Amino acid sequence: MAEEARRSGAAATGWPVRSTQARPGGADNESRWPGPGRLDLAPATAYEVVTRQMVEALGADLREIKDRLNGLLFLVAGAVVVDLALRLAAV
Repeated sequence: MAEEARRSGAAATGWPVRSTQARPGGADNESRWPGPGRLDLAPATAYEVVTRQMVEALGADLREIKDRLNGLLFLVAGAVVVDLALRLAAV
C-alpha cells in the first residue's frame, strides 16, 4: 500500500519520489537510513543543491518582506491611535 501511495504521489506531482526502501547495504547502513517508508530528502545532484539554496534564500527574503510589512502596518495603526488621542485631548 505504501508503494502504491508513493507511485500515485509521484504521478500526481510529476516529480520522482526517492525512498530509502531501495537502498542497498548491511547493518551499518540501517543507522544511516532510518527505516522503510521514509523519504530521502538529501539532494542527489548539484542542481538540487543549488535549487534548494535558492528556495531557502527566497524564503528568507519573503520573511524579511513580511516583517517589514508588519512593521509598517503597526506604524500606521500607531499613528491613527495617536491622532485619535490628540483629537480627543483637544476637545
